[in-house]
Amino acid sequence: MGRLIFYDTSNYTDFPIGGQLTSIRSQLRYLCETREDLAGRILLVGVTKDPEQVGKLSEISLFGRQIRFLPAAVCETELGHTAHSLRAAFAKGLWKIRKHLKVTRDDLNYIHTPEAVGPVRLMCPRAVTVIFSHGSYMNMERGFRFFRNNPLIRKGFILYLHYVLRTAAEIFVLDEDSLKDYQPYNRHLHKIRNSIVLPDLPSEETGGAVCRGSLTFIGRLSKDKGVEEIIRAVHGLDQPWHLTVVGDGEQRDLLLAMPEADERVTFTGAVPPQQIPDFLKETDILVMNSAFEGVPMAILEALSYGVPVISTDVGGIGETVRFGVDSEKTDGTAQSIRQAVLTIAGNLPQYRAAARERAACYDYRVVNAEILAVLEPYLLPQTGNTARGQA
Repeated sequence: MGRLIFYDTSNYTDFPIGGQLTSIRSQLRYLCETREDLAGRILLVGVTKDPEQVGKLSEISLFGRQIRFLPAAVCETELGHTAHSLRAAFAKGLWKIRKHLKVTRDDLNYIHTPEAVGPVRLMCPRAVTVIFSHGSYMNMERGFRFFRNNPLIRKGFILYLHYVLRTAAEIFVLDEDSLKDYQPYNRHLHKIRNSIVLPDLPSEETGGAVCRGSLTFIGRLSKDKGVEEIIRAVHGLDQPWHLTVVGDGEQRDLLLAMPEADERVTFTGAVPPQQIPDFLKETDILVMNSAFEGVPMAILEALSYGVPVISTDVGGIGETVRFGVDSEKTDGTAQSIRQAVLTIAGNLPQYRAAARERAACYDYRVVNAEILAVLEPYLLPQTGNTARGQA
């Protein structure tokens, strides 16, 4: 039998902070808890903080099991001053460790980051690739931090993404925009939901009436996240609201230098995923302000803790939350964010109860059972190279 190989630019434990890692971990948790036969066939291919571990097969402890882990590249943990493209390093690293990875036609390559497809196909031209698209690939060039001024690389990357889509056996998408974007390239599309492990909370922790004046942002500090306007919004509120910015990224220094980033704003830096609930338990509202997104896991986590959300209506967010019920919409400006804060604060208990109710739709056991039903035919003996969707 072949392996179920996960590919992502993460270490599957605590790097990087963000929804993609949380989503992948919920899938791994489901497999470890329910499918002992498959858990033993999992190989996690990712990145490491220790240069000495690149290309060395080891095991990491996840959800009561020991899972094989093979790092292909070194990640820069100082996300505010990244000097190199991790995507490019990961793609090069996969090729360098090809003798250790040894991809075969029987393996199912479950890819969460598209730069992995090229090296996998070079190793095994008939390799089976299944894509989990955490956001539309058509938006990826907008988030370029490297090669931004090189039109040839940008154009080549777009053509490469089209190739990734065309050659995938199956593609999971989270929102209608991605579904429409991908339809010209592949017929085997599956719109699913991101998933969340629902916390077991006493009712008083999800329906409190007391507003503490606490706002939180969770995510990478990049330009497309619109954190500047969130900071300006907090500074312009009449009563003393406080904003906690959880995460790190290339815009950290710029944000710290803003005159509005005074004592009312706290920057935590990157924190392990396991610590995110600690921040959600202490906040009144999660504020997100992205120019483009898939379905941020931070939003699902917030809902699960009864935390209402303020967000732009981009990607799959409008399909995830219910604006006016468990969340409020912003157009991205500080003024709009301030108005949304006041609206939620004026009716906080109802918003909190609605948020918790909404989160039940994204239980990780239900969502990942649907995903596994699609993957299962590719994991049966001798079916990896004959399943539908191969180019």
